[in-house]
Amino acid sequence: MSGDYAVLLKKRAHSMLRLAERLLGEGEYDLAAFNAEYAAQLYLKALLYRVAGEEWRGHGVRALLGALATVLESSGFREEAEKVVDYVRRGRRALAELEEAHTRAVYGVFEYDERQAAALVSLAEEVIKLLKGVEEGVIGD
Repeated sequence: MSGDYAVLLKKRAHSMLRLAERLLGEGEYDLAAFNAEYAAQLYLKALLYRVAGEEWRGHGVRALLGALATVLESSGFREEAEKVVDYVRRGRRALAELEEAHTRAVYGVFEYDERQAAALVSLAEEVIKLLKGVEEGVIGD
């Protein structure tokens, strides 16, 4: 696989985030939550690919953030790894809710309301902002 894979994943992540924002505005709160989670997940996988040079399976946002911290640490990017670890520590509960949206929005027994969906969309934006900062520190773009 070429470096184009990471570019493709980031493109899809941004598309999912835009879709989540649009769905939020249209009152489709479950689908907004689902797409917010997917946006964060895809951007994480893109960065993991860029740093580790391999594809990552699974879709747990917290597990992917943990893998990223581990890969960064083992690659000598201690400061960036600590940023990720600190972010996860501070946002553990919110990240768990974002992660749960992957299945709850589709199979759950309740519907997300506007406030809940907006919080998840905002969190996905925050995760992607963090990842962009880490990416700049590691790769420089």
